[in-house]
Amino acid sequence: MNSHARLLKLGLDTNPITATKLLNAYVSSNTHFPNSLTYAYQLFEQVPHKDTTLWTSIISAFNRAGNSYKALHLFSQMFHQMQPNHFVYATVARACGSSVTHLQLGKTVHSLVIKTGFLSNVVLETSLLDMYGKCGLVEFSRKLFDEMPGRNIVSWNAMIAAYVSNGWEVDGIELFYQMKCKEFESPDEFAFDTVLSGCAGVQDLKLGMQLHAGVLIAGFEKECASAICNMYLRCAEVSAAERILWERGENALLEIIMIKGYVYNGRHLDAIRFIASTKDSIRMVTNDLSVVVSVLTACADLSLLRIGRQVHGVIITLLGLHSHFQSVDSVTVILSALIDMYCKCSSIGEAQRVFDNQNPPQDISHWNAMITGYINNGLLNDAIQCFIQMPERNVVSWTAMISGYVDNSLPHEGLQLLAEMYCNKVGIVVQGNCVTFAVALEAAGLLTALEPGKQIHAKLIQTTVKADTHNVIVGTALVDMYSKSGNLIYAKTVFSRMMEKNVVSWTSMITGYATHGLGFQALDLFQQMTAIGVVPNEVTFISVLTSCSHCGLVEEGMKYFKLMTDEYGIVPRSDHYACLVDLLGRAGKLTESFKLLQKIEEEETSSELYGGAIWGALLGACTLHGHVELGHMVAVKMLEKKQQVAETYIALSNIYAAAGMWDEAFKVREMWGKRSGDLGKPGQSRIFIHHSAPQS
Repeated sequence: MNSHARLLKLGLDTNPITATKLLNAYVSSNTHFPNSLTYAYQLFEQVPHKDTTLWTSIISAFNRAGNSYKALHLFSQMFHQMQPNHFVYATVARACGSSVTHLQLGKTVHSLVIKTGFLSNVVLETSLLDMYGKCGLVEFSRKLFDEMPGRNIVSWNAMIAAYVSNGWEVDGIELFYQMKCKEFESPDEFAFDTVLSGCAGVQDLKLGMQLHAGVLIAGFEKECASAICNMYLRCAEVSAAERILWERGENALLEIIMIKGYVYNGRHLDAIRFIASTKDSIRMVTNDLSVVVSVLTACADLSLLRIGRQVHGVIITLLGLHSHFQSVDSVTVILSALIDMYCKCSSIGEAQRVFDNQNPPQDISHWNAMITGYINNGLLNDAIQCFIQMPERNVVSWTAMISGYVDNSLPHEGLQLLAEMYCNKVGIVVQGNCVTFAVALEAAGLLTALEPGKQIHAKLIQTTVKADTHNVIVGTALVDMYSKSGNLIYAKTVFSRMMEKNVVSWTSMITGYATHGLGFQALDLFQQMTAIGVVPNEVTFISVLTSCSHCGLVEEGMKYFKLMTDEYGIVPRSDHYACLVDLLGRAGKLTESFKLLQKIEEEETSSELYGGAIWGALLGACTLHGHVELGHMVAVKMLEKKQQVAETYIALSNIYAAAGMWDEAFKVREMWGKRSGDLGKPGQSRIFIHHSAPQS
């Protein structure tokens, strides 16, 4: 400011060279004096004859300050007055890369660069490459990269970053090693930082540890600490990330990464404890909006309503004090997290108040959060009303509502809504995504009707999703749907063509075999699954034990049960014990089955583990083998516990009837009639006529 005053007295403030130096001085002090950029622009406006250097300085200043719109506006003014040089074009390319809305201008700049002959400049080419990468056009970036006559470390870094930031992490990692091993270019801290982010994206712990070692050898452990910490958290190595935090001491960025990492790994209580123990948690929350969202997510999943309310209070304070919290995007994200938190804490009233008291009006994400909240709290009718009132709907809205119908055992209504989504009365057709089709396939599976499922599969192939065998979620849903609809051949075909399979995919196919009575095929598939290193879960073992039961493989069933508990550490649930009881019962080993149940009751404290499902399995075995005495004992025990009362009376009546004890059978039916006052309501079924489903 003093220098500016002296130049004003001397009349030198309008000299382009002097003005450029003074402008740069203002810009460099912008972090300490927020109005410095305003003064710099005022100085720029006062210079009557601006040269290229002055234009370059002011455009660069606004771009570095994050005001790309102003930077590009100034470039437009300059372009009509003089020919930009390669420094200006490079700056403008970087500004265009700040938002995809500037992409068309960026392409125009690229064509101008080619016409003016500046394309051979490595700095300018790298800026264009980086622009295309940030706008999602990785192929354009790669074409520029391959055509570059000479590359420097910045060019390599820009191309690696283009891959990683657009989800092409494997390509980015491969290019990093090509740079290092084939081109003998030593990676700098930026290269390591980017490739570690790529490693975190693919969750490759082994490679991440190798890169960590490379960082230590290169001496960049301080510069890359955040990327290393994030990599370990994404690879579920929380203790390794904690060690890095401990080694680096107090570090605001690492602390933020740690909180988000705890939430990402489902360690929500650790996230709450960590931020509570941080000396200046308010400063941390103020500096990074994502911390607020992470804390609210932790409160939601732990149902910590009281702490969630406290965070809400902090948010209200921050909204009034800090401008970056007042932007539309920031408010939208925070309010979505708040609504979600209150809904998951079963405080629908508070969620509704947050939703209603919004200015500007509700974003579509808030409507979606309310619909999901209503559904998860068992308020389907409220969700329907909210869905009807929405001013606009996106694929998330439709998917949430279809899922709501399916979760409430209304699959037919869910499929009707899917049809409405594609034949919208207002003429706006919303294309489903992978989750939409997975939910729709679940609905078709619940109907156990093949034709609707095949229609959904055909629609899936026709749409832009085209993920029937390329997406693990959709592929698994198809396998499950075809299995439940009775077409195991289709299920097997989809399963064999799936590009990626997880434990749920394998379990769905094993379950399909088991429910169709093909126990040996189910067990063979289980062996294949474990042979390639896929770890079975508790549901997998239910299907395996069911297969053993259907095939009468008692010894094998006991072996798999022991494998489940001893090798995989899975705690048995009532379903597993029910499978064991059924296994012994089907083989006629009713006494052993009864002794097993008594042993479970003696050893287990949880009533859930010896509930109606287990005793019901034994009662079913008694019915199958006509064991009247034991059947009577089991039925009495179940009635004492008030477990499966209706089913118990009916099963006991059937046991007596099968043994020719008609008087006893009639007495049991009579007892049930007196107890219930009604022998039950008739059930409902659906038959499909020309692809429609009238009730019968």
